[in-house]
Amino acid sequence: MVNETPKTVLELHQAFRSAKSPEKITQEPFDSTPQHLRRLRRLQAGEQAEPKDLWEYTQDLLYGKEIQGPLLAHVLPFCLEAWRLDLRGLESGYGGFVEYLYPMLANCHVFDLHLSPNLSAAATAFIRHTILEEIDDQRGLSYQGSGARPYGWIGALTTYGVLLPDIELLWRLWWSVETTGKATAALQYISCLMYPTNENPIVAPWTPDGGGGPPCLWEFAGHLYNHRWMDLNIAFLRRMLTPQRARDVINKAVGMIRGLPEHETAVELQKDFPLCIETLEARCSELPQILEKLNNSGPLEWTI
Repeated sequence: MVNETPKTVLELHQAFRSAKSPEKITQEPFDSTPQHLRRLRRLQAGEQAEPKDLWEYTQDLLYGKEIQGPLLAHVLPFCLEAWRLDLRGLESGYGGFVEYLYPMLANCHVFDLHLSPNLSAAATAFIRHTILEEIDDQRGLSYQGSGARPYGWIGALTTYGVLLPDIELLWRLWWSVETTGKATAALQYISCLMYPTNENPIVAPWTPDGGGGPPCLWEFAGHLYNHRWMDLNIAFLRRMLTPQRARDVINKAVGMIRGLPEHETAVELQKDFPLCIETLEARCSELPQILEKLNNSGPLEWTI
């Protein structure tokens, strides 16, 4: 088992050091030449993969007949490095690849069929740490437009529930609100459960020119159209997501960010809580029901 969570790309590569690049490529390219496979095979820790090469690799795995396990184990750290750069807003060129990375991981059952338990544990721990890293960097309780930062981490969190059955490990660390970022992110999320769409004090309403509006708490990132949350995650969310816990988290978050610019808006949520309890109760009950439906079951909206 992995003794420590890989927190950096270098540590992830070190955890995967047993997955040596294969001497021969047997992976069949899908609708392309094999040059991208050769370039990926030659990559060394510390190098970054080209976005187009990674995109073509996702197509190979999604639509090809077989998956070459050793090559996958070699390439996956580079995939997760690109995913991290995209989520953290450090590089913009990997967005198209990430759209297909998520279905590749889900449809090909990468973590449970094609990696050893040790490698799977290292990869999933890195994913959790990266999402928490982005959560810990959250600042601000006023957003407008489609480029607002909360969309990224909320989308990653929601998509995690499709890919892996242990969202409890991620959620409990987040709702500990033991850092300014965790407190800020918790308030961003809970506001979407409390307020009608156009009355959220943190996220401005959607506009035709700028987009925006409150993040959708059941929208998966990437091309995941025939997917739903895993049963263990649904069961956990039903236990965890209650008005009482939401109130406790808000109260703790208000204390955590006392004296910071976010505090005034946090106090506003705290004061509005009794006024929003009916909406919050309904949505806490409704969200697990929505997440356990297939994502292609049609347009979904809150009932209240």
